[in-house]
Amino acid sequence: MRKSLLDQLPLVPATIDHDHARELDAVSVLLDQLPEATKLVCEDLAWRGKKRVDPTKGRHGMAAEQVLRAGILKQVENCSYEMLAFHLADAATCRTFCRIGLSRRPPKKATLQKNVKRVKSKTWKTINDMLALKAKELGIDNGEKIRTDCTVVESNIHHPTDSSLLWDSVRD
Repeated sequence: MRKSLLDQLPLVPATIDHDHARELDAVSVLLDQLPEATKLVCEDLAWRGKKRVDPTKGRHGMAAEQVLRAGILKQVENCSYEMLAFHLADAATCRTFCRIGLSRRPPKKATLQKNVKRVKSKTWKTINDMLALKAKELGIDNGEKIRTDCTVVESNIHHPTDSSLLWDSVRD
């Protein structure tokens, strides 16, 4: 029987059976088995510039685990911080992956950017290596294929004249 209006929406969203949701769930299981990855991110978040911040003071921000998962989700989705903020506000699957409760307000673009950018590139590389090793160990992935991204960026390149090409070849 079809109703014209629903009486009430469910409080808990239904899990979805989709390839992308299963992929995020598999990554989530891997991350749960690597608590040292969260500790690395927590260490990076403890520094503001060259000054160590006291974690017991100030207001509550994003947890290190949320920052780690948001950074991974940003790469998986290949999106901007603005789109990441939208996904976290709109999609229950993304909120669940990033461990943001449905009753909590999702982080804004600036908050996401500020926190994810504080994680050092060396830390991201270490976490990536840890995830790849764990996935290989569990038989999830053999580590033989790699996904790369190419992005074209506008640059200040001058029109090539003979004299400018000669100058480019001899200057230090």
